[in-house]
Amino acid sequence: MVKKQKTPKKRSDFYDEMPITVLLTGFDAFAGNKHNPSQLVVESFPDILKSKARGQSKHAKEIHILKQVLPTAGVKGWKVLKKAIDSTLDLAEGPVIVIMLGLAAVRETISLERLALNFRDYRVADNNGEQRLEETIESKAPQLLRTNLDLRHLQEIVSAAGYPCDVSNHAGTFVCNELYFRALNYKRELGDIETILFMHLPLEKVFAKTAKKAKTKDTPKSVSDILKGLAKDGKKRQIEFMQQAVIEVIENIVHGTVSYKESRRINVE
Repeated sequence: MVKKQKTPKKRSDFYDEMPITVLLTGFDAFAGNKHNPSQLVVESFPDILKSKARGQSKHAKEIHILKQVLPTAGVKGWKVLKKAIDSTLDLAEGPVIVIMLGLAAVRETISLERLALNFRDYRVADNNGEQRLEETIESKAPQLLRTNLDLRHLQEIVSAAGYPCDVSNHAGTFVCNELYFRALNYKRELGDIETILFMHLPLEKVFAKTAKKAKTKDTPKSVSDILKGLAKDGKKRQIEFMQQAVIEVIENIVHGTVSYKESRRINVE
């Protein structure tokens, strides 16, 4: 008698059965900025998210958050990030997701970074006083690496939830890009990380104003109510709102609402 083969489990079923761990990182202040919103978001982020079922996921999920603020410095920053990734992989009992946050002070929305360049060209010195100019980051690595998430779909979902968001094609040439590239390359070598995404955040006051302007009749009432006085509220409330946007991203990834693209290695002649 031939045994009936089991149907392979969908990614959402796998997630429903396994605890999820997210490593959330931000950066300290740099280049004369008094603070870095990515650091404030990370430091005040909850240790556990109790997320209701959504998308393909059939069950509520408890998402464990591990947090790390990185120095805005290429060499030291990667040393701290690599240690945090290794520690997370050791501690996690199930899939690991890495969400990296950084500041883009000239932007008005959250940017989901699609690509990381194997290139650094610092416009200013990092916090260790080093200014790397026109250098390859990893000589034996591809020239570009791409997150395996469908960012266009994620952008649509997060924006519809009331958090203005766009897709950016690369994370610049400063420390943000360098550590994003190193993390994606490390993922390629290890194969133990489910996904990595870098998100550039605007200044919290700017984001509050942008969200208010972007509000429509379809914006969820819970978000519309928050937006009524948010632009005039203090930093704490504005950081909390930005934190909710990050939670929206994390929950959609964890619940399988956003599909995965095939991991890509891009070479440019």
